Amino acid sequence: MTDKDRAYLRRMLEFSRRIQRRVSNMTIDTFLADEDLQDMVLYAIGQVGENANATSDDVRESHPDLLWSAIISIRNRVFHSYGDIDMTLVFEAAVDHTPLLLRQLEKILSNDA
Repeated sequence: MTDKDRAYLRRMLEFSRRIQRRVSNMTIDTFLADEDLQDMVLYAIGQVGENANATSDDVRESHPDLLWSAIISIRNRVFHSYGDIDMTLVFEAAVDHTPLLLRQLEKILSNDA
């Protein structure tokens, strides 16, 4: 794995951790009432996807269990939807999928050390 790929994966991990810290143990109602938090989560999701998109094909092919295309698709939706984003789905994605993504990224990076 190249240093660039390692850096992209580390950024994915850091932004995923930010999401996890902010939404764990939170209710959907609390999330929907906090526009600043929504903006932060959208930004972090976009950054996870941006770094996933920049990761080399070799790394993606070496780790097919990570849902690369879904992550990149969410990034595209966040960055190009221009306000047409269902924040309930954003919350569900953050709560339901971030823990698994964190474990996968931690495993990839620890195995590469």
